[in-house]
Amino acid sequence: QTDMKKIIATILLFIFSTLPGQSKDFAPYLGVDIGLNIAQYTSDYGLDENYYNGTINAGARIGSNFGIELFYTHTLPNEVDYVFSAETITNQVYYNAFGFDIYAYYNLPSNFDFFTSFGVANYKTYNKLTYTTPFDEVSAKTDFTNTTTRFGIGLLYTFSDDNVSGLIQYQYAPINNEIINTISEFSIGFRYIF
Repeated sequence: QTDMKKIIATILLFIFSTLPGQSKDFAPYLGVDIGLNIAQYTSDYGLDENYYNGTINAGARIGSNFGIELFYTHTLPNEVDYVFSAETITNQVYYNAFGFDIYAYYNLPSNFDFFTSFGVANYKTYNKLTYTTPFDEVSAKTDFTNTTTRFGIGLLYTFSDDNVSGLIQYQYAPINNEIINTISEFSIGFRYIF
């Protein structure tokens, strides 16, 4: 995880060191995405497979066919209650992720670009169990961290002023930790280009 943070810090320094001298060949941007992620669990936990998330991005388009992007994602929790007479056990699962993606863009007519991506991400999955009785509440939380690759495809539209882009994308990540096997990520987002 420390090595991953060093890589991200180096990429951030590279991206934003040229902000004042930005050219058409190097266009840094900031972005935000919202998405729906579908998890495939290691076992049947009774949890919903759908996770809603928010992502912030910092990246750069380098030339017309290449780009690099850093991201941080956080999901809303999914939970299920197991009720036994006067006692309840609540199982809550959520995750966050950070990493980087490398993009290859394929120019299409009318300001559209099709893109593919390959990245490396650190996924941290949290599993919180809460035991509730009429007299007490006890909770315990464990987490599982895994660094893995991810792959994506999508479509980008650049608005006519060249400073704002919108995108839709799909990404697949084999997380393979104790709770989640794989994640399919569907998202829409915007990028502001400096």
